[in-house]
Amino acid sequence: MAFMSKKSIFLFSFFSLFSLVLFCHAIDRITKGQSIKDGETLVSADENFELGFFNPGNSSLRYFGIWYHKILGQPVIWVANRKNPISGTKGSFAFGEDGNFTVKDGNNISVWSSNSPVPSVDSAVAILENEGNLKLLGSDNITVYWESFDNPTDTFLPNMRILASSGVQKSFSSWKSATDPSPGNFAMGVDSNGAPQMVLWENSRRRWRSGYWDGQIFTGVPNMTSIANFKYGFKYINDGNGNYYFTYNPANSSDFMRFHITWDGYEEQLKWNESENKWDRMQIQPANNCELYNYCGNFGVCKALANPECRCMEGFVPRNQEQWAKGNWSGGV
Repeated sequence: MAFMSKKSIFLFSFFSLFSLVLFCHAIDRITKGQSIKDGETLVSADENFELGFFNPGNSSLRYFGIWYHKILGQPVIWVANRKNPISGTKGSFAFGEDGNFTVKDGNNISVWSSNSPVPSVDSAVAILENEGNLKLLGSDNITVYWESFDNPTDTFLPNMRILASSGVQKSFSSWKSATDPSPGNFAMGVDSNGAPQMVLWENSRRRWRSGYWDGQIFTGVPNMTSIANFKYGFKYINDGNGNYYFTYNPANSSDFMRFHITWDGYEEQLKWNESENKWDRMQIQPANNCELYNYCGNFGVCKALANPECRCMEGFVPRNQEQWAKGNWSGGV
């Protein structure tokens, strides 16, 4: 029977401990030739966000996405293959032959690709940054070929930018249901025709708008004062190349904050309450029926606390009295 010397035991223990430390340390990136299989994840360096495969609610379908790593419920903030879920747990994420990110199912069939022009490089990096942004970097670790912040789903995170200088931009789309990440009926973005404003659409129809940006606030959001705007860091910026964007950054960078488009058609602003272990809703739009776009129709006046909510402007009568009496005021007066 062989015995280990004290020196051998020390070296064995040291390398075992070293291996354990490496194993437990969160990995925030992979390089070309590596992959993430179902059951494996990347975690941002600050351990706030996690990237991998998940199934929403009681669904058996698997999706590749990003979620909050340490927050109760681990809310999902981005989904790659929302149109093509995977059956089973044999999915993988890696670099494709063209250098793009690709998600494949158990039959090695691609269900999603970043689909960006990527030059042929020997080395490329996938990194999950502390802001929750997944980036495809070149071999210099600087050049960005693709990033999830430019391809969002239903969540607007701090430091994410929304293009606000190119007509109508539908940047975010809701889930189809609370447990189905496929694109739903609602979208949100910017209408920059005239002064820019945020718009929430139901399919092709406007559902709500923020009112125009006056340089400090959106005029149609009553609780958005200049003080609140400073606190939550909402701003309109120029990138120096003629492009304008909306972005925001909380005054306290440690705050977890997000704007979210719900599957049933609301825009909500949420802030994580660490002491109570829950999300506080800072605002929700539309807040009442009178904030729905053209709710009372042309020449109709809406008062949220009135019964009925809609009435005709002085000198006008309903276009369709029968529909008006039933509470369908969309036809106007």
